[in-house]
Amino acid sequence: MRYASWLALALYVLLAFGVFATVWGDPAASWLGDSKDPKLFIWYLGWIPHDLAQGHNPLITDYLSYPAGVNLMWNSSILFPAVVLWPVTAWFGPVVSYNLLITASVAVSAWLGFLAARRFVDSVPACLFAGFLYGFSPGIMAQATGHPHALIAFFPPVALILGHEILVTQRHRPALVGGLAGLASAMQLLTGEEVLATTALIAIFGVVALALLHRNAVRAKLPHAARALGAAALTFAVLAAYPLAVQFFGPQRVSGNVQTPDVYVTDLLSLIVPNHVLLQSSITSQIAGHLAGNRTEDDAYFSVPLLILFGIGAVAGWRRPAIRWSALTTLGIFILSLGPHLHVFGQVTPIVLPWAAIGRLPLIGSALPSRLMLAAFLGAGIVVAGIWDRTVSLGPRMRLAAGILLVLSLATVFPALPATSTRAEAPGFFQAGGQVSDIPVGAVVLVTPFSSRQSTDAMYWQAVADYSFRMPEGDAFTPGPYLGPHPTHLQASLDALDQGHDVPVSAVERQRALADLAALRVLAIVAGPSPGHDAIVRYLTQVLGSSPVQTEGVAVWWSVG
Repeated sequence: MRYASWLALALYVLLAFGVFATVWGDPAASWLGDSKDPKLFIWYLGWIPHDLAQGHNPLITDYLSYPAGVNLMWNSSILFPAVVLWPVTAWFGPVVSYNLLITASVAVSAWLGFLAARRFVDSVPACLFAGFLYGFSPGIMAQATGHPHALIAFFPPVALILGHEILVTQRHRPALVGGLAGLASAMQLLTGEEVLATTALIAIFGVVALALLHRNAVRAKLPHAARALGAAALTFAVLAAYPLAVQFFGPQRVSGNVQTPDVYVTDLLSLIVPNHVLLQSSITSQIAGHLAGNRTEDDAYFSVPLLILFGIGAVAGWRRPAIRWSALTTLGIFILSLGPHLHVFGQVTPIVLPWAAIGRLPLIGSALPSRLMLAAFLGAGIVVAGIWDRTVSLGPRMRLAAGILLVLSLATVFPALPATSTRAEAPGFFQAGGQVSDIPVGAVVLVTPFSSRQSTDAMYWQAVADYSFRMPEGDAFTPGPYLGPHPTHLQASLDALDQGHDVPVSAVERQRALADLAALRVLAIVAGPSPGHDAIVRYLTQVLGSSPVQTEGVAVWWSVG
């Protein structure tokens, strides 16, 4: 079918818009996903074009965690997608860009999964299955609730397609294919560095498996592959040199692991317990709540029917090199996703796994093993799709039976509808025409709830205000590593008040809070809606010795100095 690829893309796009239809009636009024992490990425989608338009370096900013600032290369700042979506952001705003990014990422990931499967499986319907299983997998749909840097899963199938060309078919000039591989890697670096690192890890495992399965062909294939990989390395080095220099040698660089080890891993029960983006019973919901990590990182649900089909596909297609390799690589990915120790029903067992050694490698320790399962769905899709090819010689009845099995297995992993969405709301003070315009451009404003690990509200409000002020806060990694600015006494007090704790304002407390405000060079304070709003207002009134102005949904102290 000459136009099969484009028809597949159209089908996945229509399906993605259908799955995410909750926001597309008014895409500026709400965003896809939960209430916290999407605000962080909406901030990035607006900030990167804003900063570039000012002629500034988009990799460093002091509009968060002022005065020290933030190195955005150490954060999931989706730089490349933000540039691609710049026109959409300029015309419709960052919330619409965010919704388009989530929707398009799912559709294009599925399409690239389809194209990857086409290299190994002849049947178009079977490849459509493989593409759907990858792009609309429970893992990717879980990431769609708040982590677009992991959701944009273009690179694994692209790496598979290019790797197959470089190492196996070798039909095109090595410099051309290698250059494309280097370009794709550089684009992924500026989209989601973790996906680049974990895909490279999987590629190493896959190349070793390929060499062991085809030992007699290694010598003949090696010269072409070496030239292509050399071209890839050179292209990547040229394009990625400056961003990597900023990351590892620039200001506010972070050292050490930014994630807690042995937490965000695949629990063994995750394979058969539906995650929160699927239909759940009260029992499965309770079980899922006990598994490791959090809801967004529960990426491994395969379902019993799909696991059975994977086993059948691996056995039936074992004599086919592509299926055998895909099955082995998928199993390897699954083992790595289990993390340093085996987790069962949320309990950490003493059984040590390969990730315990791999996680010690530089940067890899900051990766979340559970996210490796996103790539496992690509391999599983190819293995299961191979069943269709095996039934071709067995007649139409067997093909019909295989088709029914594939559809039934898809039904077990189809996302629940409607998709989760959150209203895009901000106090009138920060909106166009609001009194935020009375604050001098670039001034430092402390906004509550304090934005760090606990909240991203202030970042979203700053984006709504078109980045007209700086903040001494932000949900971004800084040296330490800390998620947020270096902790201060004032931050601890504000967080405690928002959590319902009492903070008496003694002379010492007042002196320490005022000293922090002076060190952070805060000009104004805006107390926005939050659980502890009233307590925060009382606290700051006593610290500052003056009452705020109540205006447009917030409390404002216009001149702290």
